[in-house]
Amino acid sequence: MVRPLGEEVLQLLRSNQRELLQRLQKEAQAEAEKNLSARFVSHSAQQALSECAALDDAQLSALSRWFESGDVQAAACFALPQGSRVLSWKGRLAAFSGVDVLHMARWVSTKVQYGHRFWHDDDFEIWLARQPAGSVDLRQLDAALREAGDLRDGVALACLSDWGSFVRRPQAVLPPDCVWPFFEQRPELIDQGLGLAPDPRSGYDRLRLDYTLDVLQTYRQLPQRWLPALLDFALGDLKPQRIAAQRILARSPDIAGQVAASLASGRQEVRMRAARWLGELGDPAVVPALYGAVQRERRETVSAALLSALERLGEDIAPLLAPDKLLAEARKGLQAKMPAGLEWFDFAALPDCCWGTGSPLAPEILRWWVVLACKLKEPRANPMLMRYLDLLHPDSRAALGLAVLRQFITHDTQGADPDAAIAHANQYYVQRHGQYQQLAREYPEAYGYLGTRSMDRVFEELRLEALGDCTGSAIGQKGILALACHAPGERAVALLQTYMRDHYLRRAQIEALLECLAAGSDTALVQLLLGVARRYRTASVQDKARLLIEQVAADKGWSAWQLADRTLPTGGLDESGALMLDYAGRPYRVTLDAAIKPVLHNAEGKLVAALPEPREHDAPVSIKEARQRLSNCKKEVKQVLVLQTARLYEAMCLGRRWSVADWRDDLLRHPVASRLLQQLVWQELGPDGAERQLFRPVEDGSLLDADDQEIALAADSEVRLAHAILLTAAQVAAWKRHLGDYRQKLLFEQLQHALPPAALRAGAHIDDRQGWLSDSFTLRTAFGKRGYAREAAGDGGVFEAYCKDFPGGALCVRMRFSGSQLPEERRPVALMTLAFQSLPDGHPVALSTVPPVLLAEAYADYHAVAKVCGGHDEDWESTVAF
Repeated sequence: MVRPLGEEVLQLLRSNQRELLQRLQKEAQAEAEKNLSARFVSHSAQQALSECAALDDAQLSALSRWFESGDVQAAACFALPQGSRVLSWKGRLAAFSGVDVLHMARWVSTKVQYGHRFWHDDDFEIWLARQPAGSVDLRQLDAALREAGDLRDGVALACLSDWGSFVRRPQAVLPPDCVWPFFEQRPELIDQGLGLAPDPRSGYDRLRLDYTLDVLQTYRQLPQRWLPALLDFALGDLKPQRIAAQRILARSPDIAGQVAASLASGRQEVRMRAARWLGELGDPAVVPALYGAVQRERRETVSAALLSALERLGEDIAPLLAPDKLLAEARKGLQAKMPAGLEWFDFAALPDCCWGTGSPLAPEILRWWVVLACKLKEPRANPMLMRYLDLLHPDSRAALGLAVLRQFITHDTQGADPDAAIAHANQYYVQRHGQYQQLAREYPEAYGYLGTRSMDRVFEELRLEALGDCTGSAIGQKGILALACHAPGERAVALLQTYMRDHYLRRAQIEALLECLAAGSDTALVQLLLGVARRYRTASVQDKARLLIEQVAADKGWSAWQLADRTLPTGGLDESGALMLDYAGRPYRVTLDAAIKPVLHNAEGKLVAALPEPREHDAPVSIKEARQRLSNCKKEVKQVLVLQTARLYEAMCLGRRWSVADWRDDLLRHPVASRLLQQLVWQELGPDGAERQLFRPVEDGSLLDADDQEIALAADSEVRLAHAILLTAAQVAAWKRHLGDYRQKLLFEQLQHALPPAALRAGAHIDDRQGWLSDSFTLRTAFGKRGYAREAAGDGGVFEAYCKDFPGGALCVRMRFSGSQLPEERRPVALMTLAFQSLPDGHPVALSTVPPVLLAEAYADYHAVAKVCGGHDEDWESTVAF
């Protein structure tokens, strides 16, 4: 039985209509004024205004009755012009607490032509985001949609059909126990999705294998009928389906024994996949089968996979890795044909390496490892290659990694030299400048900006294009990067940053480079990954970095937050915040000043601006090492200040909590991060989540409350950053006095920003600063100062929002404005709305589900940006260009 909505919803619809009328009146007025001089006259806004004004109270009441009773006559009101806009206005009805699953089923059934599209209807998404976890079941949703008239199996199609790869399907959103019972009642859908039975549907309604596998991952126990098909997929050629099927079957009893039988397959690819999977499954019962396969295997790549599996299962394979055995294997492998495309690799440029014992390594072994890695095609070193590299001396591992990394990048970036680029620009810049002028004349609205470009600018544009036009590509040989995972962190980061800056369009190569270097888990590389995950121009690279962070953290048994804390560079500073330098026998000491910048002291303790020039008999090695350590210290401290400030701010917004032990060990004892902690107010919480006390660390490591009394933290407590909305007015005032007494400025604002008024938090966006007018450059600067970046441009180079990601909470703050076009010119623009989206899919998020501190901070940003505008303009819509 559907719950009555009552008078409150009718009042909500009346309020929506009033606000919509105000908006439409402005649009109609602007349209009428534009028609006075326009070549083509439009009446759409005036028509929308008259249609909305025509909605009377009886029709609004009928809309409410349809929700409650499903009355057929009342349902006709949904078809009234502007009726749907009144219902959807600002997402308020979808966010209303009385709306349940049957209400929503009736609503979406009137809006969407195809049953499955209800799942990405904006109002449905807002409603779903407000429901308690586990309260929406696919069986319940299916029944409600059928009662509302869905005859096209909307729930099944939403889960399994090919209707849009950009939308997260129900099986990715709902808890597993809210998904699989529906399909247990409808097993024919799984049969059709797996290809075991004919699918009667056609076109975009056909059921997809990958979405079917996603559904099967929600099952508690798989029916036997689907296991053979899943095993075929788990060892098949399609990687996404292979990974998904393996994940599903990993929960099945005795799956390792069934996989071991595939070690006798006639296809080497199947044998290799089976070996890798057995290593991941970790069942020691298959060890005899693996040893037997090693004895009869003739393919080197498969042998490597088998040995890797044995080691992962705890077997000692050292006797199989003796230098003489590896040399024999290398000589045998090098007799085969070289992998296609690897001809460019200069084997003679590989460094001389030695084993961990110090004895020299035969060059044939290194050559074979490069060939083997290329054949394996995995830029992230598999366990066998990692085991090989572990046999080397650390210096040899680093030298090999750097050599391979440089060769890969050098070949991949082969292109026009500077002289050729200048010649190219000289040849074509006049022609392109003329084309720009013609486009600007013929299509001034779309391409007018091109007409303002000078000859010099066009020349430089062509020169840079030619420099970036690489003729080589090493992506087909990306497997060799597996040997680069131990490249020295700082040098590898420098190479990768340069590549990412100059060749950002080479997404596949960048992802392969990140994947390879992530395997080494060097502190500098982890920090680079964290930075890319936070902000990068290419979304897929950003997503790849986030995935790699999760993998590196999982390998260490940490969370992604802990990984970020525990890999913070120290700049070489010890826990006391000092770095000792030996400058050819003369001692120097590096400390941090009040601004957290490295400063240099001589042997007498006096501040000096720089290290002196070397003396005649000073050892060059000592001089170079001291200078390098000082340079690294300055760079790493600067990096920590920027990245850790951003992470602490994100932690505050998302309400992250640290155990007392983690907070002390990872942050308070860190020589640089501890200085940042002193600029913040912290909250101690008990096991029940209740506040115990507020405090701030100070220089000597002690913790003070607002009254300057030293406090201690309980071992069972948690720690989080304080914020004004979590404190009383008296606490805020006390801490402002405390900070003023110490002349301590907060690292970022904690004690000022408030939540939006309750009336603004009901829907999916806030628009109380909509229509505040400014220009595109001023708005861009204001957003940039607050850490926002423009979203990807659409057709014609137009973009209409600035965004800030909070990856720790899978959320994005999105602030819309009227829009601008790339390349940007100064033009009138207006601020519009504040909203939130989920990452990475971009679904709208109800304001009620956003972490409160994040909502307060985003609202403060929204108003701060509005403050630089010239105020609200009633005619803003007729002023802006887009």
